[in-house]
Amino acid sequence: MKDKIAQFDLFLKRRFGNRSTAKHYVNDLMLFVDYTNDKPVAHISPRDVDGFVAAQLNRGLKATTVNRRLASLHSFFEFLASLDPDHAAANPVVWRQHKVKEGQPLPRDIPDQQVATLFAAIADERDKAIFGLMIGAGLRVGEVAHIRLDDLEAPSAATEMARLRVRGKGEKERIVWVTPTWYGLVAYWLAVRPVTDNDFLFLNRRGQPLSVRGIQHRLQIHCQQAGIHLWPHQLRHTFSRRLAEQRMPVESISKLLGHAQIETTQRYTAGADPDLRDEFRQAMDGIAQATSPTVAALPPISIPKPVSESADPAQLALILRRFDPFPAWLRTPLRDYVNHRWRSWQPHMAGQHASRLTRRLGAIWEWLLQECLLPDWPALQRSDIEAFLTVRTEAGKSTNTICNDWVALRSFLFFVQERGTPLSPNIFRIPFPKRPNPLPRHLTAAAFDRLVKAVVRQTEADTPQNRLDRAWFLTLAHTGVRISELLNLRLSDIDLASGRILIRQGKNGYGRLVYMTGELTHALLAYLPLRPTLADDHLWLEPDKPFSASLVRNRLHRWAGAEDIDISPHILRHTLASLLINQGMPIETLRKLLGHRTLSVTQQYARLSDSVVQQQFQKAIEGIEGIIASDWPLPSSIY
Repeated sequence: MKDKIAQFDLFLKRRFGNRSTAKHYVNDLMLFVDYTNDKPVAHISPRDVDGFVAAQLNRGLKATTVNRRLASLHSFFEFLASLDPDHAAANPVVWRQHKVKEGQPLPRDIPDQQVATLFAAIADERDKAIFGLMIGAGLRVGEVAHIRLDDLEAPSAATEMARLRVRGKGEKERIVWVTPTWYGLVAYWLAVRPVTDNDFLFLNRRGQPLSVRGIQHRLQIHCQQAGIHLWPHQLRHTFSRRLAEQRMPVESISKLLGHAQIETTQRYTAGADPDLRDEFRQAMDGIAQATSPTVAALPPISIPKPVSESADPAQLALILRRFDPFPAWLRTPLRDYVNHRWRSWQPHMAGQHASRLTRRLGAIWEWLLQECLLPDWPALQRSDIEAFLTVRTEAGKSTNTICNDWVALRSFLFFVQERGTPLSPNIFRIPFPKRPNPLPRHLTAAAFDRLVKAVVRQTEADTPQNRLDRAWFLTLAHTGVRISELLNLRLSDIDLASGRILIRQGKNGYGRLVYMTGELTHALLAYLPLRPTLADDHLWLEPDKPFSASLVRNRLHRWAGAEDIDISPHILRHTLASLLINQGMPIETLRKLLGHRTLSVTQQYARLSDSVVQQQFQKAIEGIEGIIASDWPLPSSIY
């Protein structure tokens, strides 16, 4: 197989020139070769790819990394097919089967306070100029390394911007501007730059051009000195976020960044939404007046290196023992299916999701095997599944429970069918029971106010435990985050200076921004100095026990019990949604805040009160009748 990879390498180098594409593709392929023990190309099957994906995910690699390696494999086998098109085998990379769900994470920009901390730790004129061009002009690390003296056009006056020619990806050139603030750092470097025949702007101690790896290493050193953790591309993301927050048009930002597709720029600026921020604060001011604290009072906080989490394969093996009693024709695909789903779950939630799914599927198949006496897959009929659903209905199970049973079973059967097992098409024609459309479970404004006051009262003693409890409770109550999102918050996700929290891994991997009220900011400022100093970078830490979902629910019930209030983390989420929409927040803004993919889901969370609908109707009808009266005067007796 290695000789085929060598051919592929030559093809990539001809096609992409001096870009790093060939190197990355070949590295990915060599990882696959090592995994398969250099198995002959003709014997590679989709099952080999499936095992490779599982092995990569078990190492804790991100979905984007695994999918990039899949793309390398797919391109390699398509290249081999092009060499002998009349006898080419099918590509063993099946995207529908192997691609790992990525979601839509937010860009990894950094808070402005960390930018200030970084530059305060840099004393070297050259390094200040390098990282100044990244944060002040949005340059990539490779673009900075390749700047030549002639590319920089000095400004004609100290108050004007400098003009810089940049060579980007694929040798595409563009013009960027450097403001006097950042050009001043470059000017300081030029004043002390060694006199040499080398025309590269940034040189190492030997007078040679500074390499990309050298720049990355210098940033690591400065970050260690500053007590922060970041990489060069985050400075570029921060540059784009700052421009978006000033409402610069995305197409102009795209031109400055040198993006070929404006969709790429939209991903870069997804962490900046000034309209969402302003509308949230306006709505929250209507719920409870609160002023933001002075962020200058923020004590220095050491942020540990981010912990890379991965789900425990041993935990999965224990969970899958639930299927041991089943016959092999059923047991193997059930294990494969849960293993497949395991890859897409967040590590801190994978065990909980896997346990729930195996219990549900196990109960369904226990009934089907016992009552229908199924010997193999061809024996499974639509009537068998309908009989199970009928039994569940007669047992008094709710419509939602029955729907969830059928969703889980149907998804598993699709998985089995996609892997070549023929199933009766009529099975997939079974309709879903019609779900009810109940009103959202939320607290009234008065009950919510009583709950918040009860929690504040019960956590008023100034202890580390009470500071922690008040901070996480207000995070739930004032941002509407899910409990899984609360548990997964990291120190680096909290930006006190701009009053925002980044939800990096929301439901289905979708990232978003939420914003802090003044009261929540005060609570975090009180908690952070007393947070236990551990290697763990999770936001919520207790010295003697893990911070868990059960702990959150138990304390909520205890606090609410004194006020006779039925509460859960999700009821708090519904409550905030209803309060915000009744304060006039547009539903599209609310959708972004809650992290919903569709407006219909947001509508299920938040319902306008009758009084608000009445007020809005009265205002609208007064405008309509005013137009009618002016265009078509009615007799005074009508009024």
